[in-house]
Amino acid sequence: MADYKESDPFLHSAEWKRLRKAALQRDHGMCRNCMDRMQAGFGGAPNRATMVHHVIPRSERPDLALVLENLVSLCDSCHNSEHPEKWNKKKRKTLEKIGSHGCRVIKV
Repeated sequence: MADYKESDPFLHSAEWKRLRKAALQRDHGMCRNCMDRMQAGFGGAPNRATMVHHVIPRSERPDLALVLENLVSLCDSCHNSEHPEKWNKKKRKTLEKIGSHGCRVIKV
């Protein structure tokens, strides 16, 4: 059986979709972290935003889930850096599949 994460109903709500669109428009479709680095003189051109991130997580403050000021537009890379716990879980699963030999076994 595949290891699929069940989709979060919140992310399919009309309210979230409307607010997500507003956040992307506010940030001109650009990653705010990349823009901040560029304006500070670090790094090159900013990336396009593909994600809208809750600055204060919904798990901690559900009352801020639909507050525009609690949202930031991010590119995939910056969003992944905001969630290292998710990346580490994926990496651990991949390493478990690869095993201690350092190679992946593929059944034919």
